[in-house]
Amino acid sequence: MEPEGQKASLNPSAMLTSLLGRRAKLHEELRIIEKQDKIKIQTMDKEQVKVKPPDNPPLYWTEISESVSHRFHFHPDGQLSMKLLDDSRSVIHRTVDSFLSKFFPSGYPYSVSEGYLRYTQFRALQHMTSATLSVLSTQSLLFAAGLRPTPAQATAVSWILKDGMQHVGKLICSNLGARMDSEPKSWRILADVLYDLGTGLEVLSPMCPHLFLQVAGLGNFAKGMAVVAARATRLPIYSSFAKEGNLSDLFAKGEAISTLFNVVGLGAGIFLASTVCSSMQGKLVVGPVLSVLHVYSVVEEMRAAPVNTLNPQRTAMIVADFLK
Repeated sequence: MEPEGQKASLNPSAMLTSLLGRRAKLHEELRIIEKQDKIKIQTMDKEQVKVKPPDNPPLYWTEISESVSHRFHFHPDGQLSMKLLDDSRSVIHRTVDSFLSKFFPSGYPYSVSEGYLRYTQFRALQHMTSATLSVLSTQSLLFAAGLRPTPAQATAVSWILKDGMQHVGKLICSNLGARMDSEPKSWRILADVLYDLGTGLEVLSPMCPHLFLQVAGLGNFAKGMAVVAARATRLPIYSSFAKEGNLSDLFAKGEAISTLFNVVGLGAGIFLASTVCSSMQGKLVVGPVLSVLHVYSVVEEMRAAPVNTLNPQRTAMIVADFLK
């Protein structure tokens, strides 16, 4: 006969009960171990000293191109700085590069449309001749105002009224702004024709000093209209050259060139006013030549500008071609 304990051990129910008891015991032990681990981790987190993560190391690199080496430094705040390390080019080469960086858009000639260089060349000539003409006209106006046998107060009033006519011209021309969007080139050329007309009247003012206010006022009226038309058409013309979203850069560099050659033109005007154009006869010879050169420069500027807008004439041609 088998012992009683051996029979119990072979009882399936007893074996199942024993296994379930052991599993419950193991689960309890595991829960106790997990609680102890959590307590240890929380204690370590509280005692752990917070260490500031190190800053991102500076990112910089060096580029060498055409005997020039630059170091570029990309700062953590997103700013990019550049430092010239070495430049072994000739003085002439460096001067030309400095001129291009100051008066031409970044990335020129790849950042602008075709024709920008030709546009800039004639724009410089246009501003130089315009500034020269303005010196001659101012000299003539002063002669005309000083030759008048009137008290100083009357002369001052006449001068103020003459300038007031320019504002009247600006107000009248500003009402035509909507028409300039479709024909920016034509209005730009018209602006300079009006400017030269006004300047010509000012140059001729000493020939009729008794009509100083009328002649000078009409001249300033034409110049006021010219200023508004020129400014209104400036943006669409610059926009036609922008290729890489660089309109602001184009505008800034274009104005820099205008300012530079305005100064050159003022110097040329002062020289002419004190030499060849010191007499009225000299002004009558030099003035028309400068005016023709001025208008020619503007026409060539507009030919170089790739303005692609639908004006009434182009729209009519497209519709006619479509209907065929």
